[in-house]
Amino acid sequence: MKTLDDATQTLSTQALSTQTLVHLQQRLSDWLGLPGWILLPIAIVLLAAVADLVLYFVLGRLEQRLVRSPRRWDDPFLHALRLPLRWWIWISALMIGTGVIGAHLGVTALTGFLFKSGALITLLLLAWSGIRLIRRLEQRLVFPPVNCRARPVDQTSASALTKIVGAVLIVTLILIGLQILGVSMSSILAMGGFGGLVIGFAARDVMANFFGGMVVHLDKPFVVGDWIRSPDREIEGMVEDIGWRLTTIRTFAGPPLYVPNAWFSQISVETPTRMVNRRLWETVGLRYQDAGAIEAITGDIRQLLKHHDEIDQDELITVNFTTFGQYALEIMLYAFTRETDWQRFHEIKQEILLKVRDIIEKHGAELALPASRLYLPEGVGIRRDGDAEPGSAAHGGDQADSAAGGETHGEETHRKETRGEETRGIEKDRDTRARRTRARPGPSEDDAGTGDADA
Repeated sequence: MKTLDDATQTLSTQALSTQTLVHLQQRLSDWLGLPGWILLPIAIVLLAAVADLVLYFVLGRLEQRLVRSPRRWDDPFLHALRLPLRWWIWISALMIGTGVIGAHLGVTALTGFLFKSGALITLLLLAWSGIRLIRRLEQRLVFPPVNCRARPVDQTSASALTKIVGAVLIVTLILIGLQILGVSMSSILAMGGFGGLVIGFAARDVMANFFGGMVVHLDKPFVVGDWIRSPDREIEGMVEDIGWRLTTIRTFAGPPLYVPNAWFSQISVETPTRMVNRRLWETVGLRYQDAGAIEAITGDIRQLLKHHDEIDQDELITVNFTTFGQYALEIMLYAFTRETDWQRFHEIKQEILLKVRDIIEKHGAELALPASRLYLPEGVGIRRDGDAEPGSAAHGGDQADSAAGGETHGEETHRKETRGEETRGIEKDRDTRARRTRARPGPSEDDAGTGDADA
């Protein structure tokens, strides 16, 4: 029954519009003496052009003024309507002109088609306008005008609010569009209940990520721009965007990391950006020979930390000798800096450690290094290379001379043996040549003559 009433109302609206257009055609035809079905489309197009020019100049200048307004709501509404309204004027003019021509030519089905198409196009332009409004509002929420007294909203909250409003707007326009196309709303709702169960079962991971994003937006364990990390997963970096399904994290190595929102309900997340102090926790080792200076050294280091400008005096400051290590006497330094920036913290840490080194050297102590000590029984020593054996000191000069003489005699003997080997080698070579000459056959007379001639 409701569908029949809607159809009747639509037909009555179309009939009223048709009667109005016919009346305008007759008036133009009587006034100018030309066919009304030609004059009316031309007049509508000209009227649309004039309206477009007026809106272009008026809305453009008005928007420039409203940008400087202290209220954050003035500029977004005008920005949202300016372009979609101009497009709507032109599309409406073209469709009305096309309908007039079609009615004159007897194409009756064209009127209903243009009426539905115009309604759907109007919904699309409304959706476009709503999206422009939401985006501009998000900018104004995060960055309010200069003279605005309202506090800025964090980007995560503004993004969540605009996404929810945008989703509601799109769903509403889709339902209205389906109703224009003749789809019953009761059927849509009935199918929506059953379809919701099917879709929820088939896309449970997507739904889990969607609700995970909702929880992140509501609880705000982190926001866009925060540095986060998880001890349960290899996740660390700066948050760039929190979507409905994924959260984008820019890792310190450079590549982006896309994390499903459902993970954040299963893992623990640290937000170092929100820390108010950074902890300085170091262990300094001294040699066992410097055990007597430990008390004085720890006292000076404690005074250093208590009078340092970058150390938070409201937090715990501890400097104590803690344990006898394997090769060092270990002193613990424990304090908190006011600075939370990572780079600046390490500069402060370097400054403090260098001053600790100076304190240790001032007391005549040294930093410990890994070393081992070897204990030998009495009567056992270690002889290095080149050291004289025990009991040989009285004959040291004679042994040196003998060694020098022996070395000289050995060199002479070696040279003589070398010369003898060379001499024997030469004699052996001569004997070999003589044997080869005797074994060679003597030359004939012809050969002799040839040889003399050659000579």
